[in-house]
Amino acid sequence: MTENIRSKILSALIHFLQDIPKGKVIGVAVSGGSDSVALLLALREVLPSSKMRVATVDHGLRSEAADEARWVGRLCTSFGISHSTIPIRNLATGSNLQARARDARYNALADWGQDCDLLCLGHSKTDVAETFLIRLARGSGIDGLAAMRARWNTCGVDWARPLLGFSRDDLRKYLQDKGQSWCEDPSNEDLTYKRVQMRQAQPLLDGLGLNTQRLAKTAARMSSVQEALAFSLRTLRPKVMHLDFGDIVFDRNVLESLPGEYIERMVSDALCWIGGQVYRPRNLALVRAISTKTTFSLHGCVLIPQTGNLLRVSREYAAVSRELSICPALWDNRYFAPKYDNKYKIQALGGSVLSLFPDWRTFQRPLTALKSSPSLWQNDKLISAPMVDFGKKDVLEVVPTPWE
Repeated sequence: MTENIRSKILSALIHFLQDIPKGKVIGVAVSGGSDSVALLLALREVLPSSKMRVATVDHGLRSEAADEARWVGRLCTSFGISHSTIPIRNLATGSNLQARARDARYNALADWGQDCDLLCLGHSKTDVAETFLIRLARGSGIDGLAAMRARWNTCGVDWARPLLGFSRDDLRKYLQDKGQSWCEDPSNEDLTYKRVQMRQAQPLLDGLGLNTQRLAKTAARMSSVQEALAFSLRTLRPKVMHLDFGDIVFDRNVLESLPGEYIERMVSDALCWIGGQVYRPRNLALVRAISTKTTFSLHGCVLIPQTGNLLRVSREYAAVSRELSICPALWDNRYFAPKYDNKYKIQALGGSVLSLFPDWRTFQRPLTALKSSPSLWQNDKLISAPMVDFGKKDVLEVVPTPWE
């Protein structure tokens, strides 16, 4: 049985890595737990050790964490694999600690993994099932219930989860067959965490037919629905909205004729892109914002009703009023001036709208949107401000939307 599991794991890894050219560097995040240690050992069976790099993140939240990182380091040394420990020391205890620790871990790994051609994580089918249950209990929609992605790119890193087809039991059987131990995190027994609660409830759920395999399959179906919706939205967006430089303007007459799921997805996508957010806003706030007849702030953005039954989504001025970028750096993660050097800066147009453009109403854009719009300066001299039609049109550029 275990030999069969080993063969399946190695075959899956070989298939997963087949589009990665030989000689590329593979990074591996290894905490010391069974899933990530299994990933490390399995990758070592199909890749040369010289092409592997390992990182362990130490959040500094548990006294055992430093020992676990050293244990991983010794294991890697015995394999001839480069190992780094990444310390995180600025996490305060309090609400949403697990979520904040996860975000800090991904950010730290992204910084470390810039020189890797692929950065692998040891999530398993069991993680997919547990996450599905947690989000089901929260009342999540399709996006929340969809399975973890096997491949994606963010922060300049290609990420991968090669072992999503295997349960934690599978991976532990593989390790036991190889005589390899792993570290046990005592927080995995702490019932104050939702994930631990779901883990403890799994035997009962198994008896009801809600086993890991079935939960993971349902999550995979949600991923298929997610892909189908994304496909439909690519056709619908040009009919419903247009880009006004960095703002998005919706035709409410068309928008409100669509099913609610389409409406919420398009508006939340706009909010996330403009506001620089990863996660959608809470559904109740989103529904209120969509139906607003007055200016509504949400997710670092403002939703502004306009004549002609239009709804404009702009950046909230308070979020960018103090932000300044020296060229050629991005401003507000979306705007840049590729032809200008560090003698120039990008900042929000702000109060300059009123002093430099007293006839701002002629631009037929709300003052709130104009104040938060980007402008290029050389010292105190305004060079370009696209939203008030000042300067050359191609001086400031905006990065493409995620759906383009």
